[in-house]
Amino acid sequence: MNKKGSWGIVGMGVMGASLSRNFAAHGYKLSLYNRYIKGKEEKVALKLARKYSFFEEDLAFESLEDFVNSIRKPRKLILMLPAGEAIDEILQNLKILLQKGDIIIDGGNSEFKDTERRASFLKENEIQFIGMGISGGQKGALEGPSLMIGGDRKAYETVKKDLNNIAAKDSKGNPCCSFLGSGGAGHYIKMVHNGIEYAEMQLLAEVFEILMTYFKLDFKLIQNVLESWQNSYSDGYLLRITSTILSYYDSEGSNFVSKILDKASNKGTGAWAAISGAVIGSPNSLMTAALHARYTSSMKSKRIEFSKTSNFTKKKSSISLKQLKKVYDLCRWINHHQGFDMINTACKEYNWKTELATVAQIWSEGSILKSKLMETLGTSFCNSSSIMKMETFQNSMNKSQKDWNSVINYSGGNLIPIPCISASWNYFLAMTQPFSNANLIQAQRDFFGAHGFVFIDQKENSLNHGPWNR
Repeated sequence: MNKKGSWGIVGMGVMGASLSRNFAAHGYKLSLYNRYIKGKEEKVALKLARKYSFFEEDLAFESLEDFVNSIRKPRKLILMLPAGEAIDEILQNLKILLQKGDIIIDGGNSEFKDTERRASFLKENEIQFIGMGISGGQKGALEGPSLMIGGDRKAYETVKKDLNNIAAKDSKGNPCCSFLGSGGAGHYIKMVHNGIEYAEMQLLAEVFEILMTYFKLDFKLIQNVLESWQNSYSDGYLLRITSTILSYYDSEGSNFVSKILDKASNKGTGAWAAISGAVIGSPNSLMTAALHARYTSSMKSKRIEFSKTSNFTKKKSSISLKQLKKVYDLCRWINHHQGFDMINTACKEYNWKTELATVAQIWSEGSILKSKLMETLGTSFCNSSSIMKMETFQNSMNKSQKDWNSVINYSGGNLIPIPCISASWNYFLAMTQPFSNANLIQAQRDFFGAHGFVFIDQKENSLNHGPWNR
C-alpha cells in the first residue's frame, strides 16, 4: 500500500470522530477504524471519511488487520472506546498484529489499575502503552482538548510533538498536555478531574435550586444572575454553559430545563474517584456527596412516595445574592483543594512525580474545569502545595462565617438539600479544629474490638487499652 496513515484511530463514536477531525485539521494523514456489526455499525469509518474531505476513503477500515497495515511504522494508535471489556478485547487482537516499538494510546476513561494491567500485558511483545485522559467533551476533542498522559515515558517522547499540536493552548500559548507519571497516572488524574467536575456541577445545581426559591421560579432572573457572575472570579466553563442552558425556552414559552426528568446519570468515573479517595485515605467529601446526590436523584419513584409522608413546613429566612455568590466561590476552593490534595496523596502512594501546578495548567484550557480559579491555581501552586494554605483562600474564608450561616439557614428553612455546600462547610470546620471528637471513636473501637489507642502525651508508638478491657 502506497498510502500510509501517520496515526491510526480506533472507534468513530462522538469523541473518536471529533479527535480524528482535530488531527486531520492539523495536517495529519489518518487511518480510521470502526468495528463492523451487521445492522448496527456498518461502514462507520467510511461514512466519516466521505463526510469530511480531509479524510481519505481508502484509509477507512472495518478490517483490523488492514487498518494496522495501513499505518506507518512505528505505528501510533489511539483507542477511543468505552472503558472495560471493549478495550481488553481489541488489545488482545492488536497484540498479535502489532510489532516491537509500536505505540498504543488508550484515550478513554479507563480505570487506572486497568491501564497498568494492560501496559504489562503489552510489554511482553515490547509494544509501548500510554493511558491518556482527555477532557473537554466533544468540542474539546475537536478544537483542542486537555490531555493527561501517563504510562511509558519513552513512548510519550515519541508522540509528544503531535499531541502538543492537537491539544488546547493556555493563555500563554502553552499546550495543555503533559506527562504526569508512570503506570496509570494519566487516567488517575483524569478520574480526579471528573470527581471535581461532579462536585462543580452539583454546586451549580444547588445554587440553581436556591435561586429558584429566591426568584419564585423565574428562570430569566436566575439566568441573569449566573450570567452576571461570569464577569467575576466565579467565571468558568460550567458556569457559562449553565447560564446558556437556562436561556433556552420551548415554543410555548416554557423553560427547557423544567421539562427534563430530574434523574441524573453517571458513567463510573465519579464512583471510582469516591472509592479511590477512601482507599488512599484522602477526604473527598464533595465529590462523594455529588455522586450520592446523583444516586438519590435517580430514585424518582421512591422520592415521590416518601414526599407524601413528609409534613415539614418551610420557615422564613433571608439571604443576599452577594452572600450566595461568596459561598459558591468558597465551596469551589474547597472542592479543588480536596481534588488536588487527593492527587498529592496518590502521588506518594503510587510513586508518581506529578506537579500540581502542571495539572492546573493543563486544566486551564480545553478542560471542563477551565476557569479563572484554575488559572490562579496554576500560578499559586508554584508557591504552595495546599489551597487551604493560600493567603487568598484564608482571607476570604475567615471573613465569611455570616455568609455561610445565612446560606445554610436559608436552605434549611426552605427545605432545600445542599449536600455539597454542607460538605464544604463541614470539611472546613473539621480541618480547622485543633481537637476533634475522634478520641471517643478510638475509645469505642477499643471497647468492642480491643484495637487500642495512643494517649495525648505518649512518646512511644505502643498501643494502650482502656479500663473496660482489663
